[in-house]
Amino acid sequence: MSGILIFSSQYGEGHFQAGEALTETLRMNSASIEAKHLDFGSFFFIKDYVLRKAYSTMIKKTPKLWRVIFEKTSSITAEDCRKIAKGMEKKKVLDQIWRYEPEVIVSTHFIPAAIMGELKLKGLINVPLVTVVTDYLVHGLWIHSGTDKYIVGDKNVGKRLMDAGVATEKIMPTGIPIRPSFSQSVSKTAARQKLALKADGKTILVMGLNGKPVSSVEEIRDILYTLSAEISAQFLVVCGSNKELYSELKKNIVEDKLGVKLFGHVENVQELMAASDLLITKGGALTISEAIAMGLPMLMYKPIPGHEKGNALFIEAGGAGKMVETTDELIASVVEWVNHPEQLVQMSLAARRVLPANPTENAVNFILQQRKTQKAKGIHAEAIS
Repeated sequence: MSGILIFSSQYGEGHFQAGEALTETLRMNSASIEAKHLDFGSFFFIKDYVLRKAYSTMIKKTPKLWRVIFEKTSSITAEDCRKIAKGMEKKKVLDQIWRYEPEVIVSTHFIPAAIMGELKLKGLINVPLVTVVTDYLVHGLWIHSGTDKYIVGDKNVGKRLMDAGVATEKIMPTGIPIRPSFSQSVSKTAARQKLALKADGKTILVMGLNGKPVSSVEEIRDILYTLSAEISAQFLVVCGSNKELYSELKKNIVEDKLGVKLFGHVENVQELMAASDLLITKGGALTISEAIAMGLPMLMYKPIPGHEKGNALFIEAGGAGKMVETTDELIASVVEWVNHPEQLVQMSLAARRVLPANPTENAVNFILQQRKTQKAKGIHAEAIS
């Protein structure tokens, strides 16, 4: 392979989607560059499953405990957790690296970034390592001395890395990579027509609320019923891969009566966003980055403490949305904005100013600049101590 090897993760959809966005853009830009995208968890199925299960359980059942852990460990770097990384330095990972002989290795999650950093410090790989920080709040676990370059969402994230001791020349604020389709212009009228929606009136997109602290079918149902009684609008509700949520909402709401369209997993998020006037979500960095690219105002409801709340505060500071923690706040904000659409217009304009334009192209160009002729060393995995 003469090209780029990308490691991501399924700890939340955002890390994986960032890897997919980079892979797609690399393949579109040059036929001579091969891009390979791998989920690092597939190499450590049992350990990956346990870690993901523990994380999922904690944010669902004890989000306050997760907040405490996140805040108390925020200054801990990846190298302070070497035992975890050491346990994952498996022969299968090195075999993949040596098989593809990449010119650059990119990580969109801090665990593979830490593993790659450890392998490089041990001399087992010698190609440039690029870490893509896929949040607007930096936890120390993203930082490793073996990392050569960091791609970040904006200059403020870069400043936090510099405050933690990362050299300025290692940081590039390109914006978080998003799928290329989000750089294509789609008119609201065309999007609504394609989706068979009403051409006039407000359209509200609800997505990303399919996990704690917002996962109650009753809670989402009550929000939809209350809003439909308070305002004239149509609602697009995306349940993602949560088939149970989709099935229960299908049973519990009358879509035609409420002006609701239910969706499961979708590939046309860009069209749904283009058709909408407001997004109600939590605080996933990829979702809000996509919304920013579309100029779509956001209401971030009960973001997960830690990284998601940091993302939500970032959007608030940029004037592109608002964070709320209660159903009453959510209802009041939506009603206020729909009744005063000039506020939505101002937030839409602010959204387009928050981040750099063409983030994925920027990131890809920066990654390609790191290429070297020297390939990954073919050292046997037995060299791992």
